[in-house]
Amino acid sequence: GAAGAPAPGPVAGGLEDLLGAAGAPAPGNGVVASGALVDELSGLGPSGLSALPHANSRDVVDVLTSAPLPSVGPSVGPSVGPSAGPSAIRPSVDLAECLKKLNAADNGLLYEDPFLQIGVKSQWQANQGRVMLYLGNKHGAELTEFSLELMSGLNADTASGAASLDGPGLQTRLAPVPSSLGAKKQVQVLLELAATSAFETPPTLLLRYAVKDTGSVHSQNVTLALPFGCHKFLTPWQSDGQPGAFFAKWRELTQKAQKVEVARANGSVAGILGVADALSSVRLTTHPGLDPNPKNVVASGIVPYAQAPGTTVMVRVESDANDAAVFRVTVAADDAATAAGVLRAVVSVIE
Repeated sequence: GAAGAPAPGPVAGGLEDLLGAAGAPAPGNGVVASGALVDELSGLGPSGLSALPHANSRDVVDVLTSAPLPSVGPSVGPSVGPSAGPSAIRPSVDLAECLKKLNAADNGLLYEDPFLQIGVKSQWQANQGRVMLYLGNKHGAELTEFSLELMSGLNADTASGAASLDGPGLQTRLAPVPSSLGAKKQVQVLLELAATSAFETPPTLLLRYAVKDTGSVHSQNVTLALPFGCHKFLTPWQSDGQPGAFFAKWRELTQKAQKVEVARANGSVAGILGVADALSSVRLTTHPGLDPNPKNVVASGIVPYAQAPGTTVMVRVESDANDAAVFRVTVAADDAATAAGVLRAVVSVIE
């Protein structure tokens, strides 16, 4: 939306329910000092999410211990060409691989280049999620003109300085971001999400900044895909362990929405057991032995959208009789958006 547009009003099960009016990020430059913003949001009650860990003045490795990242040290800037204008900054990691790993993990690396590192630590409960972005300046000079913007229908929350995304089915709010990031400094920026109804595509994040290095100005302007699809909200579907009940529900769902894709497994996914592990990594509950073919696997879950808390999704992965690395992935759900979103996540962790 246009800048200055009003932020979306409260939606049942949305961000206002998650935080309450007092929980909205306060105006400011977005730097989280001593975990202040996390402390403010920690008192959500017995059913609320627990506080995310506080960052300190060291590097992103300290707060993402389960997914170690490269330590912050002296940067090696990109080669400087003859042009006197801004020079584009190239990522130093495979962004698609970072996205794939974060589809299946709560913690990890979202982005890195010679000057900046962005780590992620997230928590999910029911239809709500909180993601802390750890922005680390690896360089010996300040990063200026710094901004992060949620894309796809961005609305400005003028009361708090935060940004909110009022997309179909997903409410998202990003805490204020500092306009500069000091040398060798790290700040935390909180991203809050609430799934109110079915959605297929996660939001994206536009990263911009400039930095001076060896006498030249370098600039970054890149759109980062985010891994926060509907699969992040999956909870177990209760099964009685009987094939009849599972496939009766399966047939019901295939009449509502069904998505199919053929996937070729990567080297880390070995056979149908590896596929089952991949399904579990995106929060689906596998049901060993329910499929009559032992070379297939089925799984299920419920996305507890605030407005449709019983949204069910089921997955069947069938082995190719002629190629052990090829699988046919079928996802059935109560709606097409959820089926497509879960299919995208499943294929990403298989391929």
